[in-house]
Amino acid sequence: MKSVFAALIVSASLMATSAPASDTRKADFRVGGVSFSIPIPDGYCLPSGKMADIAQLLAAGDTVNTTDLMLARCDGEVLKGANDYTFIKTPSAALLATIDRQTLLTQLGVAFGKTLDTKSWRDTAAKSMSDITGTKIDISGTFAPRGKDDMCGYMAGVLHYDTPGISYDQPIAVCITAVGGRVLSIFRAGTKTDEAGILSLMRETRAIAQTIKSP
Repeated sequence: MKSVFAALIVSASLMATSAPASDTRKADFRVGGVSFSIPIPDGYCLPSGKMADIAQLLAAGDTVNTTDLMLARCDGEVLKGANDYTFIKTPSAALLATIDRQTLLTQLGVAFGKTLDTKSWRDTAAKSMSDITGTKIDISGTFAPRGKDDMCGYMAGVLHYDTPGISYDQPIAVCITAVGGRVLSIFRAGTKTDEAGILSLMRETRAIAQTIKSP
């Protein structure tokens, strides 16, 4: 589990309210031979156009995780700076690993109690994105464990991105959980950088995790 946890930390740094309501639309994805489905929240769609390009870029820049699904705002607007989107990812090293949620959360609890080398994973993430884009990207900010409950182990914070064309803060929250015996990480990136915004993103990750079904 140490390698899985390390993968989750690195991937989180690559990601540049109430529980979301959903309509009758669903998205399907597979992880290590297991099928999953999730109702698509109102106002969100599978990425298309420029957002699909961004999704592809972010997935390519994540060298330790497999991107299972991305959902973006249906209006298709790509903001110059922080954006609003959702990723579901699985550590590539754990694609075929079978683990139940209680065991995963117990293991995460041990890891969450340790001091994290945040500079190391930020530098790794920045190099990965710089290599993919051909543009120097620096990443700073805070991103750390925020506790756990019966559904998720949470990580959250605000990452600061410095690029040649723009500097911006990207708030993000992650729910690390297991569904259908597979490790899933639900990433919510938003636009509100205050504590209330971070807590809202954390609640949303849990709400999304609760809607993921495996036959």
